[in-house]
Amino acid sequence: MGGFVNSSGFVLVGNFTSHVTGNVGRLANDAATGQYAAALAALSLVLCFFGGAFVASVIIESRFLGGSTSRSYALALAIETSLLLLFTALSYVTDSAHPRARDAEAALLCAAMGLQNALVSRLSGAVVRTTHLTGVVTDLGIESARWFRFWRRKLSEVTRVSLVLGRNAAERPAAPKALLLATIAASFLAGASAGAYCAVRAQHGAMLIAAAAVAACAVYASRSARA
Repeated sequence: MGGFVNSSGFVLVGNFTSHVTGNVGRLANDAATGQYAAALAALSLVLCFFGGAFVASVIIESRFLGGSTSRSYALALAIETSLLLLFTALSYVTDSAHPRARDAEAALLCAAMGLQNALVSRLSGAVVRTTHLTGVVTDLGIESARWFRFWRRKLSEVTRVSLVLGRNAAERPAAPKALLLATIAASFLAGASAGAYCAVRAQHGAMLIAAAAVAACAVYASRSARA
């Protein structure tokens, strides 16, 4: 869902909203060039992402809905759904293409993405991040290097020609980890492609697809809590 919201948000409001790095870079650039209103807007995007992550973590840590983790997840997902719906409603009534108006809309998506990222991070034990791919692609590079050395070792055993790079033993990497990373990257790409396609054709209504998907997850989490 991070890929869908990120790409559709860019088509609709001209901002990438699922990661903070670009907005921090924009903040520094705007401040350096004296565009202080734009710099403050960029800062607000960073703070909204932080706020979303903070709210999700408080909900999960507190477990104030009967002490059930599933209910906490359901509440966090319901809030994310509300933010996506609020973005959609605001985008329909806002005719202005002024950059600051677009930033206000983007802030809602940033909050939703911060909430989702913290939620999945907690759910996966800080193993999975769903709103950006920098770490995933880095880990894929690391795992690919391990597999490369391992395959060269196996080929060396067959050909009896030393092909292993370096003296360190080439051990078999963990296939499930590589598969998980590849699945996350492929899913993000698929979501981003779908988000851009829907936003180009359905405009602001595209975000209703994301809201419906998150709402379905909230319902599932809520039902799991009662099971």
